[in-house]
Amino acid sequence: MPRIITGKARGVKLVMPDAAACRPTPGRTKEALFSILAGRVEGARVLDVFAGSGQIALEALSRGALQAVMIESDRKALAAIAENIRRTKLEEGAVVLPGDYRSRLRRLARLADRFDIIYLDPPWRHAADLLRQMAEPLVALLESSGILVIETDGVLLPQNLFDPLLSWSRSCQYGAGMLSFYQFKPD
Repeated sequence: MPRIITGKARGVKLVMPDAAACRPTPGRTKEALFSILAGRVEGARVLDVFAGSGQIALEALSRGALQAVMIESDRKALAAIAENIRRTKLEEGAVVLPGDYRSRLRRLARLADRFDIIYLDPPWRHAADLLRQMAEPLVALLESSGILVIETDGVLLPQNLFDPLLSWSRSCQYGAGMLSFYQFKPD
């Protein structure tokens, strides 16, 4: 059972949705992710797309993120997110947007919302295609100094996936998963 690693809700065990489509991020991968993001989380606005149980967004809130917005469409996952917000007592700053990721991303972009960290863990079988479709709204939602993190299966994503605006900065493999990091190209 996943848990919050550190911060205000340290040690709180999280529930996982009863959904075959939900694949929780392993603890080792989550620890590595937050180690890489260490100086960026406190005071950050975080967007978690395909949020599943909400564990990444809630870990960010526990570590001092100002706000974490979670997009999820699965009813069982949404119930798990609600329970995990209750368990962690991180209601302040937690925003859940139920529904299709496409419409939610477009709406956030229309509202001119910007995020310091955008985290995506799309269904692995269709990750590259989904990411190409999402490129425009994702870039519009990312702060100029922000970072986009994508968790996929062990397949390395194309480094030019978000060209010409975002550049690949690194990829790290942890077990079956791969974390890829993209940022705006320097001027």
